[in-house]
Amino acid sequence: MRVCYEDMLRTLVDRDEASCIEDAAIGASTVTIFLKAVRQYCSDVINVINEHMTYEGRHLYEVILNAHSPQEKTDEQASKPVVIIEAGQQGGTESVGLALFLIEQLVACREYGAMLEQITWVILPCTNPDGQEYSRYSQVPWKKNLKPSEDSLSYGVDITRNFDNQFSSCPRVESGFSPIFPGPGPASENETVFIKSIIAKYKKDAKVYLSIKRDGHSIHYPYGYTKNTPANPTMLHRVAGEMAARINQRAAGVHLFINNSVFESEGKPHCGHSVDYAYDSGIPLSYEMRVFLGADNKILTKFQTLPRGYENSLRNGYFSGIRELYNILINEKKYGRIV
Repeated sequence: MRVCYEDMLRTLVDRDEASCIEDAAIGASTVTIFLKAVRQYCSDVINVINEHMTYEGRHLYEVILNAHSPQEKTDEQASKPVVIIEAGQQGGTESVGLALFLIEQLVACREYGAMLEQITWVILPCTNPDGQEYSRYSQVPWKKNLKPSEDSLSYGVDITRNFDNQFSSCPRVESGFSPIFPGPGPASENETVFIKSIIAKYKKDAKVYLSIKRDGHSIHYPYGYTKNTPANPTMLHRVAGEMAARINQRAAGVHLFINNSVFESEGKPHCGHSVDYAYDSGIPLSYEMRVFLGADNKILTKFQTLPRGYENSLRNGYFSGIRELYNILINEKKYGRIV
């Protein structure tokens, strides 16, 4: 374990508190406390920026994980590939917990030092904290944010449908009461503007955009608005297949992790999707990753008993898939240069 992380746990964690983020209850306050603590003790490898806020005044965090090897060239001579990972657009705690687990592993474990030396990781651990908190305390499967409509009769916009890319290509949803209400216009929400600003900030060096969402067990590539594939889909499909194979290898026996397009996964158009926006903004490997089964779990348990600790198996499987993504980015001999 990294010394700074050991110092943090020794100093801050009480006897009755969880020392691992995966054992903690994930709420907006958990995200804030965890990130403040890690930044205070391990500032040599992590920086946390909170310049954006939601309608209800919660912070939207940009977490930058980076380390410098003694042999590394200056920024003017060489720049590292950037991986952007964001979680929680649809509310809920599962994807947010996985993003915090990823931060914990990269910061705490010395064995992943090379991942920080060769890649800059930009992680947005909770991109819809208002929706996350509402779903936690109301016990309803809420997926939108909480911004009131212009007539104040309804509230909430589906962030996953609020991006500029092909926003108007799907039939217009007018009712603010709809769980898939895309908003009054593209990029109308603070959360959308935040994610777009991160993509714009890093797209020069960004090789990957990965949007982690709850309820599923699969990885999806562009496009969402049409069944047509991108102009050069070979690398997109190959990398998704490699990640899926690695996750299935690690989490075997729980449920098959599949890969297909956003359109295929939903069986209908999904317009204004952040993955489509990131891909058309120039990030060559843009994906949506669905995690922790969700509704599928209820179906599965009617036919088979899930193994004890299956969530740990899934979490470790997802992390192994992200490690495979890292291997792909640094192994040009095997995969070729990802432009």
